[in-house]
Amino acid sequence: MNKGTIRPPSQYRPLMGVSFKKNKVKVLPYRITIWSVIVLIFLFYSIQNHPMTLDDSLRLSEGVEITRDGDADVLIVLDYEAIRDSGPTFSERDFSAAWINLVQRELGPVAVATPETLTPRRINTSRILVLTSSVSAEMPQALLERARQHALDGGLVVVERPDGEARRLFSADGAAGPRQGRKITHARGMVEPFSDELEQMPLFVDYVGSTAPRDGATTLLAIDGAPAIYATPFGDGYVVTVDFDLSRQLVALQQGLPAEDFTLPRGRQTSSAAVRTADLVAHQDLLGADAPYADLLGRFIVYGIFMRYAAVPGFWIYPDAADGAVIFIHEDSTLGDGGAWKLDYERQQGARSTLYTTMDAGLSPEGSEAIGLKGGQLGFAWHYGDISNTLFEPVGFFGYYPFRRPLGLRDQLDALRDGADLETLRTSRTVDGQWSQQWSAPLAALANAGMRTDTSYEVPTHRGYAFGTGLPFLAMTEEGIPLSIRQYPVIVPDDAKEGPPLAEILERSAQGHHQLVTISSKPSRYGDYPDLDHFEEWLETFDQAREQGHLMLNIEHFEAYQRMRRAGSIRSRLDRHTSLPEGLRSADTAPDHRAALVRITAEVHQRNIYLIVPAYIGGASFFGAISGQERVGDDIVTHEVDTEEASMMGFPIRRFRLEQGFNQFEFYYR
Repeated sequence: MNKGTIRPPSQYRPLMGVSFKKNKVKVLPYRITIWSVIVLIFLFYSIQNHPMTLDDSLRLSEGVEITRDGDADVLIVLDYEAIRDSGPTFSERDFSAAWINLVQRELGPVAVATPETLTPRRINTSRILVLTSSVSAEMPQALLERARQHALDGGLVVVERPDGEARRLFSADGAAGPRQGRKITHARGMVEPFSDELEQMPLFVDYVGSTAPRDGATTLLAIDGAPAIYATPFGDGYVVTVDFDLSRQLVALQQGLPAEDFTLPRGRQTSSAAVRTADLVAHQDLLGADAPYADLLGRFIVYGIFMRYAAVPGFWIYPDAADGAVIFIHEDSTLGDGGAWKLDYERQQGARSTLYTTMDAGLSPEGSEAIGLKGGQLGFAWHYGDISNTLFEPVGFFGYYPFRRPLGLRDQLDALRDGADLETLRTSRTVDGQWSQQWSAPLAALANAGMRTDTSYEVPTHRGYAFGTGLPFLAMTEEGIPLSIRQYPVIVPDDAKEGPPLAEILERSAQGHHQLVTISSKPSRYGDYPDLDHFEEWLETFDQAREQGHLMLNIEHFEAYQRMRRAGSIRSRLDRHTSLPEGLRSADTAPDHRAALVRITAEVHQRNIYLIVPAYIGGASFFGAISGQERVGDDIVTHEVDTEEASMMGFPIRRFRLEQGFNQFEFYYR
């Protein structure tokens, strides 16, 4: 073919086709490689910026089976095996262990036994035998006979929701079965305004209905007009039947009311998408409550029944006979060493406080030491809850971190201890009240980590007794076993807009509620937007507390006092027919000088504890008291005791200061 000849297009196509196929075969591996590298780079940076979260489950305490063989007038009998074997739902779970907290809080010392540790000697040396629902439903014949004899001999036996032979022997027939309680309609001996307040308490339990009342019984508390607590004379003593689930009612009020599977719905009491401690509040009517309903019920049991029928003594709740106490707490996650600035004002006012700080707040060893020198206590603020409130640690290698691990409870505790050079931390609080959907899981985790007190329970929008009390309560596991941690609910949050004002809370506390008022405020509140009006209100708190006879403490000091109070011992004996000693006789007591007598031995380990006794025994009123005897030469000398009048939620009592060590007294009533 000549050079100038032009080939037709058809002659090019085979050559072009072969050349194209060869290029495709050569280019395809490079394209795969390039796109693979691009995808890997994308995944690398995507995972680096959004690492996968590893699971970090909480280690939970299983609780502590409390038993105590101490010197105490009240003996509580619990069956922990029966408690664990009770129903799997909240309404079926047996919370009999709540009796421990009830008696400790109001009287101080208490003895606790199980069916395995209960002996005739322990029953005989007690004044009040409490057979909780964990044992009264299926009471062994031997225990039943001992309880019967205890009442016949003049003791007080309390049975909670008895069944079987115990019901036949002690209580009404219960043939009407369980009925949903709507309202308390009567509380014998409780005066206004406290009786009116008790009737407003929401009920979360059934009561046992009977076709006829127990012969000779006196109704002490009625629900919907039916007897719910009643006393029956039995020989020289009494048997009191509690025919509703008192334990669960107290737990629902104080620790909170979950769903039947022990979970909490998100946003039940708040608009937050995350679970908060406010969601634990058992009923809408408790938000902003101006009366501590759980304490009203518990104190009716102790002062309206225990003291009425057995005249048992106890220890006053607060040191130095104060009408109540105020605890200041502060939560800081940003200021570090600067978070303690409020302690300077508190120290000037003779007050102490507890500062909760997070591991990332920046607290230094020097700052920690300064807080201690100012009389403050350091606590642990726990980042817990949803992803937005959780701290993470990157997990990877050579600068590449495809995973992240939540900094758990112990990680945060260790970091705070190391950063601030702290040896011990015993009190805690979750940041911003974050909580779990599992009812008791955070408290069980904190107890497992060594915390002894917690202040997470709070409703940020409301002041008041949303959890039925201002006093610390012993927390429970979902199995009904006590945890080694006590919850201090916050009564006055930092920026609450609703509920009774602090001045009213303190005034009513002094007049009869006798509460521990925990006040929470954040030191960072005044950093960016100073609120001088709010600051002035906070300063007025000190004057208000003093005017109402309330001590100003931190949790460490109040908890130390309570431990000493619980560790003391009280033993008493009632003699309804005796003669007045020479020192108390007068023309007014002639001719027989007869009286009722309560002999008391008490041992305490510090000087600021006060003894309390009932002001009346039956129809007799307090007449006088003498202290322990001492020999002077050939004579036995006694000393008359000066007591003061007081009351607890309207129930009249007498109280006086104890000396450190061993004390003996005789109290006379005419």
